[in-house]
Amino acid sequence: MTDPIRPVYQLPTQGPTDPILQELLPEFLDSWMKDLTISWAAIRERADVQELYRFGHTIKGSFIQFGYRDLAQAGREIMSDADAGSWTNAEARVQALLSVIHTMRNHLSSSPSS
Repeated sequence: MTDPIRPVYQLPTQGPTDPILQELLPEFLDSWMKDLTISWAAIRERADVQELYRFGHTIKGSFIQFGYRDLAQAGREIMSDADAGSWTNAEARVQALLSVIHTMRNHLSSSPSS
């Protein structure tokens, strides 16, 4: 048996530069915190690898749209986990991404411009 993976996603050093995306960022982060907890739990319960693949694809696309290419990598990796049927690895990636998003949201809430 192999040891579980421990993905580490770096906290982005800058956010989107587009003013519209900047305005939408709090809602984006809140929505992903919900999806990575509530929606993820439902996906796990159904154990549908096609749904897991779509979830990874959505993560990839959403984070790329907001300029977070490094975080989009989590989506690519979850898509690979779906192809391999690796729910354990996908769980580790979701939790690692959720941790970064919580930190981003906390930083945003404490910044003077929020």
